[in-house]
Amino acid sequence: MKIKGQLLVLLSVTAILLFLFSGLAMAQEEESKLKMDEYKAELAGYETREAEAGAKIAALESENAALKAEIEATQIQIDAEWETIYAAIGVSKEEVEDYRSNLGSIDSQIDGLAELSPEELFRNRDEICEIAARIEEAKGQNPAILSEMQEKLAALDGKLANLKAKVPANIFDQYSVVKGDYLWKISKKDEIYGDALQWIRIYCVNKDQIKDPDLIQPEQVLNIARGVGQDEYLVVKGEWLSRIAGYAKVYNDPTKWTKLYEANKDVISDPSLVYPHQVIQIPQD
Repeated sequence: MKIKGQLLVLLSVTAILLFLFSGLAMAQEEESKLKMDEYKAELAGYETREAEAGAKIAALESENAALKAEIEATQIQIDAEWETIYAAIGVSKEEVEDYRSNLGSIDSQIDGLAELSPEELFRNRDEICEIAARIEEAKGQNPAILSEMQEKLAALDGKLANLKAKVPANIFDQYSVVKGDYLWKISKKDEIYGDALQWIRIYCVNKDQIKDPDLIQPEQVLNIARGVGQDEYLVVKGEWLSRIAGYAKVYNDPTKWTKLYEANKDVISDPSLVYPHQVIQIPQD
């Protein structure tokens, strides 16, 4: 009887365990089924959105194609109008592009010079003059009529004016007079001109503070010119006023020598006699 009782208990426990495991399995199966349904529903949602996005992309591509066609048609009309304008002013599209490129080159050249120091700009005055000549030449060409080019030319004029404003009238070293100095002695110094005869150049450049070239005072600070100013001329041996006036870079007219004389009476006592190394002013009309 005791064995039968134990067997009955064992069978009861087994039955309970089987019932529990069966319920757990059914619950897991039901949970898996719910997860699969959720997955399928989510997947269906993705597929729906993908289809909607594809439809929108197709619609946008169609709109994009239509816009491209419209832009191309508009560009054709614009090109035709420009061709009419170019024909009216007597230029081709290629000539306008070359003109635009030329203005761009001038602009870059000005920008390059603007990076230089005032002293370097002084030494590059010829290049600045060449740029000014290029701009003036460009103003006389047919594409200059176009509003775009007028704006570019005006901008170049402004940049060139700013560049010219940075160019000093001349470049100088300075020398402080000591006791026993006189202009010949100073001019002969190696660090000055190494030539006593150039004393007159020192006098001409410093005439605002030297009233008598034979009399200078200790502690005077003299400018020692290292270049020739825009409106100055450095006389060389064998020259006279009418010859200087006749140079193209001066007046290109020998008869204007009187203008030189009138402007330089403070350093020229006899109009028939000028000396090498004199610095004379070139007054402009």
